[in-house]
Amino acid sequence: MFWIVEPAIVPYFWLTLAILFLFAELGTPGLFIFIAFSVGFFISAVTAFFEASFVVQCWTALISSILAFTILKYFFASKIKNAVTEDTNTDALTGRKGVVVKIVEPNKKGQVKIGGEIWSAISQDNMILQTDEVIKVLRVVGNKLIVRKL
Repeated sequence: MFWIVEPAIVPYFWLTLAILFLFAELGTPGLFIFIAFSVGFFISAVTAFFEASFVVQCWTALISSILAFTILKYFFASKIKNAVTEDTNTDALTGRKGVVVKIVEPNKKGQVKIGGEIWSAISQDNMILQTDEVIKVLRVVGNKLIVRKL
């Protein structure tokens, strides 16, 4: 059974869908999926204002949504490739300098202060590192820093 719809309200149907999908995009930041459909529905509303058939309007919505999604993907994929990534958490400690707070003896943990935080440390060279000596973090193993004297 087919519904008969007044042709004058069809463009407003597409505009309503475009606005709903635009609000859906605003409610889910960072996805950029709903905005492509919103663009497709808006373009379909334009074709409906020019009194194109409903089949043409549907195809217009589908094709323009796919094109919008492809353009957005291309645009944001290039931004992601060029993004500079920074090390975080313990990975950011590698290469940093610090100060010995508690003596680091061979095969015994000591403590070093890096950026206001105190960490357990082991000497790389099995040397005794005295208090207030400047050290450099070589790597992180578990929750211990492997350090050497500068």
